[in-house]
Amino acid sequence: LGVVIAPTGVGKSMALVHLGAMAIKEEKTVVHYTLELQDTVVGCRYDSCITGLGLMEIFSKKDEVYEEIKDLKGKLIIKEYPTKSASTATIHNHLEKLRQRDISIDMIIVDYADLLCSKSNISEKRHQLESIYEELRGIAKEFECSIWTASQTNRSGLNAEVITMEQISEAFNKCFVADFIFSISRTIKDKSTNTGRMFI
Repeated sequence: LGVVIAPTGVGKSMALVHLGAMAIKEEKTVVHYTLELQDTVVGCRYDSCITGLGLMEIFSKKDEVYEEIKDLKGKLIIKEYPTKSASTATIHNHLEKLRQRDISIDMIIVDYADLLCSKSNISEKRHQLESIYEELRGIAKEFECSIWTASQTNRSGLNAEVITMEQISEAFNKCFVADFIFSISRTIKDKSTNTGRMFI
C-alpha cells in the first residue's frame, strides 16, 4: 500500500495518474477508481501523461493521441463512483468480477481512500480511516498487487516546504498501515517557478 500525501490542489490525483501511466507503459494492467473526478477527466489525464501532450491539446490532437497509445500492451480500466458511495467491499466486488473475466490486475489506484465509506460501524472518523486503509492493504495482499492512494494534509501542510507525517490530516495511524509514503509540497515560490518537492 502506497500513499501520496499533499495539500489540496497540489496534484495528488495527477501523481496517481503518473504512477498508473508508468505501469501501463511497463505492460501492466491498471484499475483506477475515481471517487472525485469524472472518469472521462481521468482518461484525458492518462492520455496526457502517456503522450506528453498538454491537457488542453488532447482534444485537438486526437489522431496523434490514438497513434501513440494504440500499440500499448498495458491496459487501463477506470471505474467512477460518487464520493462516499463506495466502500472497500464495493472495490473488492468489482475486482472479483474482473478476476472472473480472467483479467489479471497488476496495480490498483484509489483516488482517494479518504473518500471511501467505511464498512465498519466505528463512529470516530480517525478509526474509520485507519480501518479503510487496513482493508485496502488486505485487498492488495489478496490480489497480489500494489494499491496506490492519496491523502490530504492538515492546514499546517499548506505552506510547508517539506511535508512529513506530522501534517497528515485526520488519522495519523494511516502511516502505520501504509508500506510506502511520499509527500508532494509546493510553496508559493515553487508554484511561480513551476516546481515542487517530493519527500519520501
